[in-house]
Amino acid sequence: MKHSAKPSKAYSLLRIGGIMTALSAIAGLALYETYLPPAKRCSKTSCKHVPWALLLGCAVHDDGTPSSSLLGRVEQAIDLYDKGFYDTLIVSGGAVQNSYVEADCMEQLIHERRPDLPVIPEREARNTWQNMEFSKKYIQDDPVIIITGNLHCRRASAIARQFFKNFCMAGYPDFKWHRARKEAASRVLYIWIELKKAFGGKL
Repeated sequence: MKHSAKPSKAYSLLRIGGIMTALSAIAGLALYETYLPPAKRCSKTSCKHVPWALLLGCAVHDDGTPSSSLLGRVEQAIDLYDKGFYDTLIVSGGAVQNSYVEADCMEQLIHERRPDLPVIPEREARNTWQNMEFSKKYIQDDPVIIITGNLHCRRASAIARQFFKNFCMAGYPDFKWHRARKEAASRVLYIWIELKKAFGGKL
């Protein structure tokens, strides 16, 4: 009577590695859902008429022309205003990639299309956290619609939770592979920062 061969050492290590990979994936997904929960999307039922909308900045090219994502976000902001979703728009973004201030570029594009749309420029923010932080002085505890690209919505929503009690997200469809890679790296960095905060900076 033949006995089944014992698993080899290499097979055992491979099996352990597979189990560890699966556990890591589960832990990673749990962290992702904890620190980046699904964004609350703007609709006529979830976010009716509010006093404020916050338009988050995006790249302006070195020749001063707006990126396609910035143009899309501006179009989204105008469309929501035309549909009666908000009263006043804050455009937030400093001179991040070059000497061009994102807020000034967005304000100019909006007023070329809709001169009557009330716009407040916030010109100092250099990242998503600062977009929220520096715009808080205008919004206070009022409801707000936050406008950005679809890829950015989930991370922006996670950050917005730390500043605003009542908000919803409006995302412009802006998927591109290079932008997805950049956003993935930013999400990992954000989760790492939040974990460090949770453990008192000891990680």
